[in-house]
Amino acid sequence: MLTRDVLELIVSSFAFLVFGMFLGNLILVVLGLFPIVFLALALLIGQPERVEVTRRGEDLKVWVDGQVGDTLTVAVRGGVGLVTVADRLPKSFRLDEGTNFKVLWKGMRDAEASFSYKATCAKRGLYELTSVAWEARHPLGITQNRLGGYPAPRTFIVQPRPLFVRRIRQRKALTRIPMPMEARIRFGVPTTDFKEIRDYATGDSYRMINWKATARMLSASPRPLQVNEYEREGKKVVWIFLDCASHMALGTTVKNTLEYAVQAALGLTHFYLSRECRVGLCIYDYDAYMWEGIFQRTQPPPDVGDALTSVEPMEAPVPTVSAEAPPLGAKPLVRRRIIFPDLGRRQQFKIMREMLKVDIRYSDESLREAIHSCRGHIVGTRPLFIIITMVEAAKTRGLFDGIRELHRYSGRWRQRSSIIVFNVLGYSVAAQSPEEEMAAEVLEFHNRPVYAALRRLGATVVNWNPRTQSFARALLEQRA
Repeated sequence: MLTRDVLELIVSSFAFLVFGMFLGNLILVVLGLFPIVFLALALLIGQPERVEVTRRGEDLKVWVDGQVGDTLTVAVRGGVGLVTVADRLPKSFRLDEGTNFKVLWKGMRDAEASFSYKATCAKRGLYELTSVAWEARHPLGITQNRLGGYPAPRTFIVQPRPLFVRRIRQRKALTRIPMPMEARIRFGVPTTDFKEIRDYATGDSYRMINWKATARMLSASPRPLQVNEYEREGKKVVWIFLDCASHMALGTTVKNTLEYAVQAALGLTHFYLSRECRVGLCIYDYDAYMWEGIFQRTQPPPDVGDALTSVEPMEAPVPTVSAEAPPLGAKPLVRRRIIFPDLGRRQQFKIMREMLKVDIRYSDESLREAIHSCRGHIVGTRPLFIIITMVEAAKTRGLFDGIRELHRYSGRWRQRSSIIVFNVLGYSVAAQSPEEEMAAEVLEFHNRPVYAALRRLGATVVNWNPRTQSFARALLEQRA
């Protein structure tokens, strides 16, 4: 498509031609023909139309603050002009070496060029580069720039780096971070404790058949084979509840409270999975406590039709399409992010994959609702509950209601706490100057009564300032 300046030039040329032919002036006619001939020759040249891009790298999986790189080869065919190619990187990538932008001149022959770069990934996530953008310009600038994109997919998986707890060396330190208690559940390794004799079921091992009991039963009446049933000792269970509310966004887009909370969750996951515990993950929203309560209408609405029969209508009735209205006070569809307890490297991979997608307001359930959604896997066990959040003195209702809900399943144990509130000090994370650090300390001082109230509820409070304290040190300093 021609540019606006070129269109104005064409209109002027036709004006010169018309006036020259009307007045019989040869000079005006030549002035009108010269731009038209020039534009016709320029259009025959044309601008580059086809750009092809080839990647030489491969999909990578790196840790946060790791480095990725790629090499691209650009081939331009057809036309003449200037071509710019750009491999657009995500906002959280920092270009360290090379360039992701290339400018080349396409002459009469096909042009080919290569460029490479290395970038640092500063934030976790799944980044998919679908295409490489290019722009072609006419050598004389008579047509508009042509924009396009060549499909060249590339995927970078940036994993959050877990904060390993195994680096603690002080073995004699008495820490208040407990291990989960034993759980007797239906799954697990059979013990030597005899439970009962039952009928044979599909999948039972032949070594479990009690032949004496089977012969004794068969002597009286036809009965199936009898097998010995033993008590099964379940694995210790750990539930991690991760907060994704809006207050977890304190800090920068790269280093904020939620990023440190994700690292803490992965560190605790690795710690307990390495000790043969079954670890489950549930993501909730701290600010969603307003939805708690009865979500369905308990009583039908009053019928006022009889009372309005004697009232004369002011307007003619308008036909309406009947539609089933949602009940009053009904809660909208929520996003539930739950990974049920399991063990081994497979569970660690599932939790790591979920952590790549966690963002602010990733869930619509409050802590109490999240616990209610997980109750089917909590009842019958005595798990350890770990709540990773940012405690605020102004908003404590959702946290306290959630802890009271946990006591319905775990009970109260004076000797050993089964609830841990892992508090990431978000104000300290967001502080960038000495004045802001002083303000963060003042806000932290107002949270002390909240910590005391949480301890009275039977919870262990772990405070962590990621800027001045390591993750292992935060756990170690919670001493009895």
